[in-house]
Amino acid sequence: MPTALTGIFLLVAICMSVAIPSQAIAQETASTVLPSPFDTAVSEARSNMMASPPDALAAAERAAGIAAEFPEGHDRNTALATASWLQSEALTRLGRPAEAGPVARTALEQLGEDPEATKLYADILLSLGRTEKLLGRHGDALEIYQQAYGVYQEIGETRSESIVLQSIGSIYNDARQFERAAEYFLDATERFQDPSLDLAAFNNLGNAYTELRQYDEALTYYNRALAIAAEMNAAMLEARILNNIASLQVAHGEYNAADMSLDAAFARAGDPSGAEWARFMWGVRAQAAHGRGEEVRARNFMERTFEGVPLDQTNQHFTEFHGTAVEIFIALEDWESALAHLQAFKRLEDEGREFAASANAALVGAQFDFAEQEIQIQELRAAGLENALQLARTQARQRQFVAAGIAALFVLLLLVAWLRVRVARERQRALEQALYTDSATGLPTRSALIRQLREKEKSSDTVLTVVAIELDRHTHLEGVLGFKNFAELQAAIARRLSEEGDYDDVALVSPGLFALYVESDDEHRLRDEAELIRNYFTQPIRLDNLDIDVAMTIGMASDEDPETGLKNAIIAIQQARAAHTSLAGFDAVAYGDPSENLTTMSRMLAAMENGDMALHYQPKLNLRKGQYLAAESLCRWTDPERGFIPPDTFIPQAEETGHIRAFTEWALNEVVEARIALKKAGHDIDLAVNISGALVADIGFARKALDIVERAPGGIVFEVTETAMMHDAERALENFDRWADAGVKIGIDDYGSGFSSLAYLKRLPSSELKLDRMFITNIAGSERDRTLVKSTIDLAHNLGLQITAEGVETEEALALLKLLGCDWAQGYLMTKALPLDDFSAFLDWSHTVGEREIGPARTRPLREIPQGRR
Repeated sequence: MPTALTGIFLLVAICMSVAIPSQAIAQETASTVLPSPFDTAVSEARSNMMASPPDALAAAERAAGIAAEFPEGHDRNTALATASWLQSEALTRLGRPAEAGPVARTALEQLGEDPEATKLYADILLSLGRTEKLLGRHGDALEIYQQAYGVYQEIGETRSESIVLQSIGSIYNDARQFERAAEYFLDATERFQDPSLDLAAFNNLGNAYTELRQYDEALTYYNRALAIAAEMNAAMLEARILNNIASLQVAHGEYNAADMSLDAAFARAGDPSGAEWARFMWGVRAQAAHGRGEEVRARNFMERTFEGVPLDQTNQHFTEFHGTAVEIFIALEDWESALAHLQAFKRLEDEGREFAASANAALVGAQFDFAEQEIQIQELRAAGLENALQLARTQARQRQFVAAGIAALFVLLLLVAWLRVRVARERQRALEQALYTDSATGLPTRSALIRQLREKEKSSDTVLTVVAIELDRHTHLEGVLGFKNFAELQAAIARRLSEEGDYDDVALVSPGLFALYVESDDEHRLRDEAELIRNYFTQPIRLDNLDIDVAMTIGMASDEDPETGLKNAIIAIQQARAAHTSLAGFDAVAYGDPSENLTTMSRMLAAMENGDMALHYQPKLNLRKGQYLAAESLCRWTDPERGFIPPDTFIPQAEETGHIRAFTEWALNEVVEARIALKKAGHDIDLAVNISGALVADIGFARKALDIVERAPGGIVFEVTETAMMHDAERALENFDRWADAGVKIGIDDYGSGFSSLAYLKRLPSSELKLDRMFITNIAGSERDRTLVKSTIDLAHNLGLQITAEGVETEEALALLKLLGCDWAQGYLMTKALPLDDFSAFLDWSHTVGEREIGPARTRPLREIPQGRR
């Protein structure tokens, strides 16, 4: 991945972490209520830290001025330290670490010589560590990070421990030790689950795996980061992650896919003009164009990347873009520009090597520091020989005295060196303890399991299968039992697995998720093992006089790479749940290609902008009036490379990744415009839009949807499936009522295909029930189907609802439906879904033939419209 993009997201990670110590002042000043102006200035500094660092700095400086007027005492020192800490954070965000460092040290001095172990103290240390790292002083940064980590551990700040682990991982990243960096990023996600921290960690993991050339892993973590950003509705973060994905695609020669990702990034970012990071999006755009051999376009994009930036003053973020620029200008025979970029590239490469060397030296020094000790010893010996030559010219007594002093000093220095090694080893042991042992349960972590699997593979030719075991309802159990008791429950589960199953080192991957390995890939043996594991928990686990029934879902997978094996085993758990079983092996075919899934979403977002995605309209025949008075909008996506992509392929992915809201809002806008156009053409008909079950309980979407349909002259119908409200019924009902009160009609789609609740059906403010096509397909030949259809029609009418039959494909079915009292019919017998212009022409034609031509016995002419009008 280009250094530029790595730098961008490291900034995001820092921005995420700055909001963490939001309670620091409250904790430190609980004994005294500070004057309101100070509180106001501090609050303003915090709120502006991400959006406007200059404003945050001004507010922090104002807070410092106010705090200076406080009376002498502990509260004054705490307030001054808080203000200085905020100034340091703001300066760091402004790219001024050289100024931020002294301010952070001032904050430490304001806390006194021996500060208490408080969150504010640790937060200041963390800020100071960041500035030291940015200035290339990795050794000092690492030592400060470790000191902050110790304070956070002492006061029980698990979330902040996670931040420190990510910060240490960034030093390994600088040292280009990407595997170790990934371990720290992963451990950070295990240490504390939080959307903003996970987003930063997953993106950093994507960066690390990109550097390790593990393409699928990188895409997987970028995908997870993108999903979190979408859930947070953080468009700018989505744009940055999409830019990282585009860079990854360029590196693997997928230039068209990269352009699709960049189109989506620009769409999410809106107008990024003036944003410093936006220039890197143009840089990746230039790399994609260069990869296709479009050198002129590549040059134009690259000029936007370096616009306003002197080439001799660029930083590490521009390194790879300089390299690409050299190739572009050579291809265009612009030798002067190529030379300027080559010089800049060499300068940054040299600086990068020095930076990495500094980081590596810091890491080596933190572990053992043997090389430095040996040099010191040799220098001391040389000094001793020189002294011996000088002392030889003096009196024997004086020579012996000086020699004794040197010997004592030598012994003292050796003792100091030995103590340094011991402290370094203890520090390393503490970090390894944090990385490989879960602090709450004492169980091995995911990193410990991966390490053990790798060691096992080296010493044995036996195939290893990872078995992932997830405690059902673990989130509910954690809420009921509390954190402490839930940790004891997890430890008890691991003990039972170890004692009864004789499994070594059962690992805790995440809350409620365990993993172990079996030395076999034989399917029958593995299923037997899984059944034994389930049998171990037929008896409840007793905890504090409470018997807790334990149910498990198990997934298994084998792979040469332990990371991939564990990932696939966890995916197998989800596959088991989807199949309503308690056990499954990883099904690679069903899982598909993650990179393909991610590209599909990028393509979908772009298709909505460039016209490859469109809505077609399938008319609904009113069986009582013999007229087409409504239609359902259906999505049709024709991709230039893949051809037609059916909705059931990309809609589930959109729901999983959080992009379903953007897609549905696009569809609503399209339907509103179609409704306006049809009304102007003389067709006052209802148009229906399908609303995903993932959105019906979303209050923000409910309001946005009303804002969109306000532009339509009525006649908009929201169709939802009968099970859409099952997850959060109360909130969904509130939204349904809100829509109905605003004049939006509600239709229940695919009725009969799920498990309906008549209580919900009675409560819904709906006006229409759409009978699923499976009841219509064989209505002419099945007495049972006719009975079910008739009873459903009667039920709907008794509830005051009209009923629509979907999937009508024969004249016999249409005649029977009218005879049974059905209100509406929709299906291929009348016509397929049509583009808007063809649909309008269809309505014109239906009006010209009159009602008598549209009855159940005269439907065939409707399919004989001239082809030019379809």
